[in-house]
Amino acid sequence: MAVGREALVIGGSGMLAGVSLWLEEAGYHVAVIGRDRKKLQALAERSGRPEGFSLLPVDYHQTDRFREAVASLVRERGGIDLVVAWIHSTAPHALPAVQQELSAQRRTWRLFHVCGSRAYKEPPRVADVPNCLYRRILLGFRLQGDDSRWLTNEEIAAGVRAAIQGDRPFSVVGQVEPWDRRPV
Repeated sequence: MAVGREALVIGGSGMLAGVSLWLEEAGYHVAVIGRDRKKLQALAERSGRPEGFSLLPVDYHQTDRFREAVASLVRERGGIDLVVAWIHSTAPHALPAVQQELSAQRRTWRLFHVCGSRAYKEPPRVADVPNCLYRRILLGFRLQGDDSRWLTNEEIAAGVRAAIQGDRPFSVVGQVEPWDRRPV
């Protein structure tokens, strides 16, 4: 059973790789869920301390396998303190599965739910779980003169890190207004 701080990053080997690496550097043991085994392994190797990671090659669209991976992680590590979740709306059962599996642990945990810009107009419905401190992070865009662009992976990772450090219920990375200036 683990003794230190425990983090779970869902989608943490792609645009959130910088967050996964930062959490490990900050002293967390980081479990990373992703579909691509090679990207997961490359992430751990980038850290210089692969033992600071648990790599879980699972697709969160496969709800039963995903749920079992989270449950197994909780049993193995003794619980989770912090979750960063980048889950597409095409997997509506994935976030509830995480919440259900972690609600059984006794300790309070923080869920940083990373959402795309569409969530600005259509916020996701998220269950209220007693021992979960829910935080929503909304990813926006950047204006550059007369043009706009989506955020880079580095900007996203920096914004998510700032949101975790600020521990506010709602954070925006980039901007969402003016809405009609978003990139297409």
